[in-house]
Amino acid sequence: MNAVALFACLQQGTDEGVIRITGLVLQVLGIGTVAWGIQETRKLFGYPPFASEVKEWLSKFPLFRRGVVVGSVGTSNTDSTAKGIGYASYSAGKNPTPEARLEALERNINVIHDRITAAQKEMDQGLQKATDALKQEQRARQEDETAIRDKLEATGTGGIHISAIGASWLLVGVILSTAAPEIERLIR
Repeated sequence: MNAVALFACLQQGTDEGVIRITGLVLQVLGIGTVAWGIQETRKLFGYPPFASEVKEWLSKFPLFRRGVVVGSVGTSNTDSTAKGIGYASYSAGKNPTPEARLEALERNINVIHDRITAAQKEMDQGLQKATDALKQEQRARQEDETAIRDKLEATGTGGIHISAIGASWLLVGVILSTAAPEIERLIR
């Protein structure tokens, strides 16, 4: 595009107005490619198009919309948990004999052993649940990190060609628009 514009502008007898207009067109194209690159970057990161943000801003603009703002706040807490644990123990009864006391102790030892086993099982299950949740969180974070790295790479390198074209159009356009009288004198 730059070569075509330069070829058209540097012909013998080209008038200053044509050179300026060609420079203006190249500047507008350069700015357009920069805007396009910004739009592509916004899209890559999931942002809405710039035009919709402008439209939203204008809809909130005080001269176009006048109204009363009313606010209210409400809260609700529906998260609640409860847990209960019960246990029993054996008594040797009133006026126990040594044999009754020994039997009650043996039964209570079995109850204690069962409670310890149940508590250990519950702790193991909780530890396994926490370990699984941690592994799942780690996988999710790694996937997010990879996605972010890919987006950063695409942002940093993917739009270079668009930016380079826009910059070259702006450069040639500014030169043509600014130096139009001088260029016209040179090509006469």
